[in-house]
Amino acid sequence: MSNDLPWASVFDSAANMRALSAIQADGLRAASELVDRFVQMAAAGLESRQADSAPPPAANHTDRYGASGLEPFVTSWWTIMDQLLRVSAPRTGGAAAAGPSLDLSAVQASGQVDLYVAGAGPATAEVWVHNRGATDMGKVALRCSDLLSHTGAVIGADRMRFEPDLVPLPARSSRGITTAIDIDGGDAQGTYRGMLLVDGHPDVWLPIELVVAAPLP
Repeated sequence: MSNDLPWASVFDSAANMRALSAIQADGLRAASELVDRFVQMAAAGLESRQADSAPPPAANHTDRYGASGLEPFVTSWWTIMDQLLRVSAPRTGGAAAAGPSLDLSAVQASGQVDLYVAGAGPATAEVWVHNRGATDMGKVALRCSDLLSHTGAVIGADRMRFEPDLVPLPARSSRGITTAIDIDGGDAQGTYRGMLLVDGHPDVWLPIELVVAAPLP
């Protein structure tokens, strides 16, 4: 099965992240332009009213300076900004906890690395590595065992890729690492299992499950 099929890009996590970033940037620019227009309209209306007549003596501070008309737009602006920033903000430890993760300072691991491909092509998953302690752990590398199916079929560990292959892990930091493997037509369909380990941290590991399914019709 060729990666040139129209729907192949749906499974490209890197391309999806780039597309999401582009959408967020376009939304932020559009929101900025919209608010600029609102402010210009409010300012033009205020100048026109002031030129026609002075404000009545009983007018309160809000009406005199046009804030009552501008406040809804400002509120809408801050709502849009808050939503954009929430989506585009870097993931924290809480956000990353939903997926497979390795906590090196606490010597804990959670989740499972799930890889899936129909027919042939790349299979990818993201693993988060945490250092919640006060000590710099230097550069960290992941390792993988061979993947074995119940029939005895084996996919070698040398075919697994980690991007990046080395990640710096200073104190109180987290890093996301993409786990990837390319499946070709010579690999038997089935479920393969193995183990993901961290170089220099023998007590922290995660199970890996790779499902090679039949090609899509």
